[in-house]
Amino acid sequence: MNPSCIYNRQSKAVRALWNFLTSPTGAFLIAVSAILIGYYQFYISRPILKYTTETTEISSASGSDDFKIHINGKDYPKLYKTAVTLSNTGEDALAGSDVSSLGHDPIRIPIPPRVKILYYGINNAETSSDVSAKLIKTDNAIVIEFNYLNPDNQITVNMYSEDNYDKFEILGSAVNVNRITQAWSPEQTRKFIIGTIAGIILFYTLFIYLYVRRHKPLPRI
Repeated sequence: MNPSCIYNRQSKAVRALWNFLTSPTGAFLIAVSAILIGYYQFYISRPILKYTTETTEISSASGSDDFKIHINGKDYPKLYKTAVTLSNTGEDALAGSDVSSLGHDPIRIPIPPRVKILYYGINNAETSSDVSAKLIKTDNAIVIEFNYLNPDNQITVNMYSEDNYDKFEILGSAVNVNRITQAWSPEQTRKFIIGTIAGIILFYTLFIYLYVRRHKPLPRI
């Protein structure tokens, strides 16, 4: 193939790309991209608190002395153990001093009036080793206090009750943290990512198609 033909094609492609980028459509898409990237960077550059819950049933063996559930001097044939985990999924650490204090909006696990917690405590095996945390029981909640919660660190609280209740949540606020949300399951995360990518591709494809259609040369008569 003639080198000059290749050069002309490349020049036309570069010129077409430049015309697109400098067009109102190209400028709009670039601006939208910058806003999305900037918002994402702003979102993850602060503490992001998420929580998960998992409830399991614990039963003592019927008629056997090998395993018994014994709490506060009393045996229980069956209990429900709920593990509530608080984690920081952002890129900035959260200091305990930046959390709302008791009496205001501390980080806490609300306990419904009908649910009686027999025992609660920090699960040291599931809690990050560099986190120093303690629990404070109030009339209607278990308050979680800590020194620092660094990115990717977590605190897990175990609670035992005779009541089969699996709707526990974590509430509270802190500096740069307006609310604590429940973490998505892997399946929910996968669907969100696929949906977001598909939506972005469709959005950009639509605008590029409209641009090409508007600038397509008219057929010669």
